Amino acid sequence: MPGNLLAILGTITSALTVLIGLIYVYNKPPSFEYVWSDCTWTFPDKESTDCNMKWQSNWGVMCVLKYTPLIFGILGSAMFQPGMMQVVGFPRNFLQYGLFLWLQGFYGDMGYCGKLGVIVGFLSCIVGTICLVASLFDLKSSRMMRLEEEFKHMYVEEEPGMEYASVAGAGAVPVMAGVAGAAVSPSAKGLFEKFDTDGDGVISRQEYSSGISAGLRR
Repeated sequence: MPGNLLAILGTITSALTVLIGLIYVYNKPPSFEYVWSDCTWTFPDKESTDCNMKWQSNWGVMCVLKYTPLIFGILGSAMFQPGMMQVVGFPRNFLQYGLFLWLQGFYGDMGYCGKLGVIVGFLSCIVGTICLVASLFDLKSSRMMRLEEEFKHMYVEEEPGMEYASVAGAGAVPVMAGVAGAAVSPSAKGLFEKFDTDGDGVISRQEYSSGISAGLRR
């Protein structure tokens, strides 16, 4: 399947990015060194406020720069057959994946480990560009199709025999229309009837708010 092959190529670039990150951290390991005697209790100048700049660069927000390849590589590697990434549902198409690979190559590869970083960076951007082109043809990998199926509930799709009413705070809510309500499961029908207090077949905003409030009080 072309989509799976493209996903594998992207995963290879992420695995190489992990390698770059490991090499970089191995050669520049974090330091636990701090300064005490040279620091003062007063701060007469700018330098005195940064007497522990080395600790700040190793364990402050600035240390993220050191771990950038590792972060991008691990996230990218997790996108092929993920556990954590499956929950957030990213990427759901090759447009999203292509943009990620461009960011990976530009920020996570090219500035690290010399020629190796430049080569992997260009490779990431090339695969990312191919992904962007693939998105124009609606090409998807098996995982993207699975995510699309799992996240289908995020999109409103009208079904025959169902009427959709706009409810405050809830977007489009499906309601029964006429005899089509017979196709709804008993539990769903009972829940609908609890909300539809006036029996007109449509849940109004007031009915929806009252039903939610009643449920929270239980």
